[in-house]
Amino acid sequence: MSHISANEISLLLASRGNSLSPETDPKPHRLWDLDTRAALVILWGLLVYPLLDPDLKKNKQLGWIEINQLTYLFKEYLGDAKEFKDVLYLFKHYDYIRFRADGKIIAGTGLLSAIDAAKMYKLFRTSVLSRKLIQKQNIP
Repeated sequence: MSHISANEISLLLASRGNSLSPETDPKPHRLWDLDTRAALVILWGLLVYPLLDPDLKKNKQLGWIEINQLTYLFKEYLGDAKEFKDVLYLFKHYDYIRFRADGKIIAGTGLLSAIDAAKMYKLFRTSVLSRKLIQKQNIP
């Protein structure tokens, strides 16, 4: 995959609906800044794509990520620890992600419905970068 901008990544989000309020919008991500929307797409790639990919699906430990792994992957992308936490809780609030009791993060229903899976699957399936991200996820 060539370099892809945050804007190009965020275009992969489904954007149906026309509400101007995040509280009433079925897809509140439409109103978020570019970096936050791009992070949502990347999370889809880490949490949902491995469950759809026949080669990666064999690894039963995929479909979740630990907070420390996510922090490592996003440390320079989403700002300092407070900003990073704020984004995570925004995602949690709208059920894009869920925190399990064991400290793992899994996809919420919002994440499953926000992403155009047909476009994303094709993009991730042909991407060496996505496989490297998923492999990195398994490194403590």
